[in-house]
Amino acid sequence: MMKKMLLAMALAIGPQALYLHAQTVQLATDKQDGIYKAGEEVVFTIQAIENEKPVAGKKIAYTLKTDGQKPVQEAVISTEEPLKLKSPLNKPGWTWVSVALLDDAGKTVPKSQKQLGAMIAPEEIRPGAEEPKDFDAFWAEQRKELDKVPVKATLSDAGIIKQGGQDYQCYDVKVDCVGLTPVSGYLTIPVNAKPETLKAMVSYHGAGVRSAAKIATPNAIRFDINAHGIINGQSAEFYQNLNRDNLVGYPTRNPGDRNKFYFREMFLRIMRSLDYIKTRPEWDGKTLIVYGSSQGGAQALVAAALDPQVTLSVSCVHALSDHGGILAERESGWPRLISLNKDGKAVNPKIAETAGYYDCANFAKRIKAETWMSAGLIDSTCVPTSVYAAYNSLPADTKKGIHVMPAKGHVAENIPGMKRIHEVLNSK
Repeated sequence: MMKKMLLAMALAIGPQALYLHAQTVQLATDKQDGIYKAGEEVVFTIQAIENEKPVAGKKIAYTLKTDGQKPVQEAVISTEEPLKLKSPLNKPGWTWVSVALLDDAGKTVPKSQKQLGAMIAPEEIRPGAEEPKDFDAFWAEQRKELDKVPVKATLSDAGIIKQGGQDYQCYDVKVDCVGLTPVSGYLTIPVNAKPETLKAMVSYHGAGVRSAAKIATPNAIRFDINAHGIINGQSAEFYQNLNRDNLVGYPTRNPGDRNKFYFREMFLRIMRSLDYIKTRPEWDGKTLIVYGSSQGGAQALVAAALDPQVTLSVSCVHALSDHGGILAERESGWPRLISLNKDGKAVNPKIAETAGYYDCANFAKRIKAETWMSAGLIDSTCVPTSVYAAYNSLPADTKKGIHVMPAKGHVAENIPGMKRIHEVLNSK
């Protein structure tokens, strides 16, 4: 009976699909965490697997990428013993490899792709560009401009959220700010919360255009704000149209002028979101958590740098970091503002100058709050060197930690950071 069932399944799926599904590639390094010390050699091992056993004679294509060098793309034939691929990286930095099986026609075997990254001495990575001498003065001036605008909020009832036996009142909130758009988000508060009894948490959004989210957080006031000060709760088509029209190309809008660069007003909205949450009578006046991933992770770091009342900052694969990485023969973090000419100099010095005022590696130097970051070692969007450039810039006395993911890319994951948020929210 069992054999008949298996045969029926095979016929239904198709012999080619079964054959392809049984093939894959094993990719590994001898360091489970992907972190090597200075002077250690990074060696990736590659092995073709068929029906869960090593197999020889299979064609494997690989791409090896290393800081400061052109990618190497080649194909090799598998043996029963693992093939060794040595990275040329011999200084603090990042290297990663992508592999896949090829069939007889030279096409990639489905589901056989694997990627893995490694770093040498990441604790030695420093920002690739100098910090602007008037960095603090510039942001102090922005704070003064913001203070001229009263913290005035408009709240609209957005319904009741029921979660875990608790009711939460949700509001659609707009808070006046400098510039063309307000802070715009959803605020949730446990129903019947008493004054000065709740911790506060503000969350920020990654790149793109979308509504704020209605998020209920036990024991806390939760304020989730969208990245652009736009209206919330609209259709997917509405935000898609904004992304194609008014907000198209926003990450590189006016990059040569520090006062007109798109992220200036976004960062002002970050400060104003914190101004507002601290006016809530339910806030305990002590615990203020900020969280985000990618562009949102950058905002969480900026929030902690510009507001000394932030007590915990958790970011995942944060963006807007180490813009000058390209000047140090590394990749810069998203959105890669600086490009080089043939002499290795910035094509547009004004853009390079502006970038320094919007670099998380520089903001990190001002953070006193407990800070948790994460880095994916196959992240080609917010490369791990850009994350470490900021992490290593945190003051020595700042309580901090970093979650490293050797086989993951641009993902919103920070296990120890989320654990800390949970611990803080549930502490008395």
